[in-house]
Amino acid sequence: MKKLIGSTIVLMLFFAGCSDDINDMDLLTEEATDVQLKGYSSGTHDNYFWSFWTDDRQGWVDYQNGSGGNYSVSWDYTGNFTCGKGWSSGSGTRVVGYNIGAHNQSGGGGVVAYYGWTRNPMIEYYVNERWAGSRTTGEHRGSVTTDGATYDIYTAMRYNAPSIDGTQTFRQVFSTRRSLAPVGQNQTITFANHANAWASVGLGLGNDWSPYAIMLTEAYSGSSGYANVTVWSAGTSSGGGNTGGNTGGGSQYYRIQNRATGLYLDGMGRTTNGSDLGQYANTTHVNAQWIREASGGFERFKNRGTGLYIDGMGRTVNGENCGQYANTTHVNAQWSLESSGDGYYRLKNRGTGLYMDGYGRTSNGSAVSLYANTTHVNAQWRFVPVQ
Repeated sequence: MKKLIGSTIVLMLFFAGCSDDINDMDLLTEEATDVQLKGYSSGTHDNYFWSFWTDDRQGWVDYQNGSGGNYSVSWDYTGNFTCGKGWSSGSGTRVVGYNIGAHNQSGGGGVVAYYGWTRNPMIEYYVNERWAGSRTTGEHRGSVTTDGATYDIYTAMRYNAPSIDGTQTFRQVFSTRRSLAPVGQNQTITFANHANAWASVGLGLGNDWSPYAIMLTEAYSGSSGYANVTVWSAGTSSGGGNTGGNTGGGSQYYRIQNRATGLYLDGMGRTTNGSDLGQYANTTHVNAQWIREASGGFERFKNRGTGLYIDGMGRTVNGENCGQYANTTHVNAQWSLESSGDGYYRLKNRGTGLYMDGYGRTSNGSAVSLYANTTHVNAQWRFVPVQ
């Protein structure tokens, strides 16, 4: 599904109402002007890896590879596409050089970013240098200053969404500059500084770097525009690019507060496997401090005072108590976050499908229960960073 024109590769032409019955040989002919490019395409050009993905909506996207690490893309498209040049595999220590020669977009949203994936666990990551529309955000986890700019760290979960390995549930991790990167100037991204900062707030990447990593242009929600981007290797860093794996290697602690009662989750100093999880009024004690660890698209919550993890204990009856357990990667210790708005989340246990619930209890030391699908404020929690 490519037209070869000189030394460039052009991926283009998305028209509504086209037949799906056009075969690949048709797409290689000059007469095949009304075609749909579906799904994902990639290859190598001038010693760089390139990729292109679209969600098959109306309009057109014209992607062209230039010399070396250069590419350009223009579009007038109603959906979401990604494209870019870089490397066929990621690296925790790569220093990325880039120059955004042009980036103009009208309507919709989008970014120019260093972008890639890890596996074990599967994480989709972005270092966002420029954006169109609103600034790219998510659940705020902290910040990092590197390469002459300050970035905010965000995360989000994607449930049953497209990924490099088909439809998956996975975590996204972002560093987003507080100001747009300049156009027409050489810049660097010391990726290890981002990876280490993510790990320090419990957002460790995976230990499999085999998926590609590119300097990406992305647009979505209906837009038109043009971008010209050049990328190159600016060396490696000695920072190590701490992936953290499933543990995140984090040092940022949080207090977890119930929306209805105002109490905070508390380990109560209990160190026995299976002991009840408690709740306690406003306190900065280490028993009320938790580290968030990424675990295969879910999170584990480890108590600072006791070292135990919050665990659903395999209990599936409404009102049964939530427990604590020593280091385990079992699904009973894994939780997904579902936004309830205003910074609150429902915490759903992977093993049981029940949600963590304060049960309206307001007494210090009272138990935390599990409850089936509910949007009640008793099942809504927020994460308060410990300064």
